[in-house]
Amino acid sequence: MNTINNLDSLRAMSGLREASAKVTQASERLSTGLRINRSSDDVGGMAVANGLKTQIASYNKVLDNVTSGSTVAQLIDTSLSQIVDILGYMRVAAVASESDTLSTAERTAYQDEMDAYVTSIDTIASNSTWNGTSLMSSASTMAIQTGVNSGDSTTLTLDEITSSELAVDSLSTASTTTAASAVDYIDTALDTVYTYQAYIGSMVNVMDSQYNVATNAITNYSAAYGSIMNTDYAAESASLASAQIQRDGATAMLVQGNGLNRSLVDYLLSSTQS
Repeated sequence: MNTINNLDSLRAMSGLREASAKVTQASERLSTGLRINRSSDDVGGMAVANGLKTQIASYNKVLDNVTSGSTVAQLIDTSLSQIVDILGYMRVAAVASESDTLSTAERTAYQDEMDAYVTSIDTIASNSTWNGTSLMSSASTMAIQTGVNSGDSTTLTLDEITSSELAVDSLSTASTTTAASAVDYIDTALDTVYTYQAYIGSMVNVMDSQYNVATNAITNYSAAYGSIMNTDYAAESASLASAQIQRDGATAMLVQGNGLNRSLVDYLLSSTQS
């Protein structure tokens, strides 16, 4: 009988330890908001979650890269729009100089205007920089990491847009002949800038698309990470209530088992004394 009662107590103690562990775990999950607080809680789940967390961090860096790439393209686009305006002003001056009705002083004034516009084009080109890198003063390429894997990059081709490259740096309004020639050169320069501007605009759209791809990836990976790591409050609340009932029951059984053992001892002692 004593052995049976001891077994009952041992079983009750085992149940009490198990229930207490469940209460502790459920309480921790409810208080931290995390289903996995350490790798021992779910070894496989933690490994998957860590991989997802790395992907999320990588895609966040992609967002930074793409934002920078888009900013570079928009900066170039703004500069090109200014140069288009200036070439337009130069064309107006050249067209005006094609007329024989102009005086020498008027032609000189138009030439000064043309020269000032040339300086403005080169000033815009030299001031178009990003982190110390010239964007328009010389031709180059810029690789933008738009994915999380090696080689997932988008190349932005940068053309030289200067007065000399556009062949408008030495235009003359001294005569109707040189003015007519200036109009032709300016038209060619405008076509060049239009074409490049269209390319830059398309690259802005590419960056926007890459940004959306990265944002969607972050959303999906974050949802997957959350489903692994975050606490299911309804389930854990139910687990906590169940574990508390189990713990209370085990405690009651342990008290009862110990009470039976004491009663048996008292009985044996009283029998011996009688």
